[in-house]
Amino acid sequence: MQKLHFAVLMLFCALLVVAGPVFAGNGSYLDTIYQASDDGTANFDDSQCTPGVDCPEDQQCVGEDCAAPTCEGDECKPACEGDDCKPTCEGDECKTTCESGKCPAGQECVDGKCVPTAEAKLKSMLERIENVLNRLITRLMNKLLGINVKIKVVEAKKVVPPEPKPEEPEQPAKPPADPPNQPTEPEKPAEPEKPAEPEKPAEPEKPAEPEPPAANEYRELTNFEEAKKLAKEKDQPIMMVFSGSDWCGWCKKFQAEITSQPAFQNYAKDNMQTFIADFPRTTQQPAELERQNQALMQQYGVTGFPTVLIVDADGKVIKKTGYIEGGAENYVNHLKSIIE
Repeated sequence: MQKLHFAVLMLFCALLVVAGPVFAGNGSYLDTIYQASDDGTANFDDSQCTPGVDCPEDQQCVGEDCAAPTCEGDECKPACEGDDCKPTCEGDECKTTCESGKCPAGQECVDGKCVPTAEAKLKSMLERIENVLNRLITRLMNKLLGINVKIKVVEAKKVVPPEPKPEEPEQPAKPPADPPNQPTEPEKPAEPEKPAEPEKPAEPEKPAEPEPPAANEYRELTNFEEAKKLAKEKDQPIMMVFSGSDWCGWCKKFQAEITSQPAFQNYAKDNMQTFIADFPRTTQQPAELERQNQALMQQYGVTGFPTVLIVDADGKVIKKTGYIEGGAENYVNHLKSIIE
């Protein structure tokens, strides 16, 4: 990075050294170039020189060199002196007048004279700057590096929006096709529909007759009078179970381990009637069933669940018991000890 900075600094110093003679002198180099351009004598090609810039005013340019003066002594004096050099017109005769719109391109009429417009002045100034920069940089590069470099000043162009195209008129809609010559036949009226025959009322379904329970099947009765009737017919005792099936933990344990097991049911269906007096909290019971169970609980003085009573066919208590651990087979042996 330090080497790059040093190289840039040396290049800048070299430009100052080379450009010093160009800008030396009483007059401005740029002013001289401008004046030569206005006079039409400026040459911006590297193979030509510019009178008054590259050569003295009394010498002409011949290629890259200045020609020697073609006159000597008095011969080099101007063609006229004093009053002889006055213009050929005086006063109002030298005035020129112009009219608006009649000036050449790039000029406008101001106070009766055709003067360059602002755009023309700007364009001329840009061209002069371009020419001066080209010539100055070309000379510097030729002396430093031997490279021809030119700068092109791009003139800003006005963007003219495209003219909108006129919309094409819409074509008129085509007239409808000519109606057919032959008249169409009138439609025949639809035949009236025949009234639907009234449907015969469906015969009411007969209620299905309840299937009688199998003679040798385990049942859990909820009607105590029915349980006493069956017990009298078969001369069997009744096992009354007072339970809270949906809230009592020991009741759920009694049902899962004993009354739902095949060992208990196989014994109970042949030797006794099983009656369940349930007191649920989330299940709604029929009012008659609920009154029956409440009356039985008061009659037998039941205060806890599960409570198991072994009674005879008339409802007389034989034995009061409850849940016993050991499973269904152990409970069957417990019942045998009471009944048999």
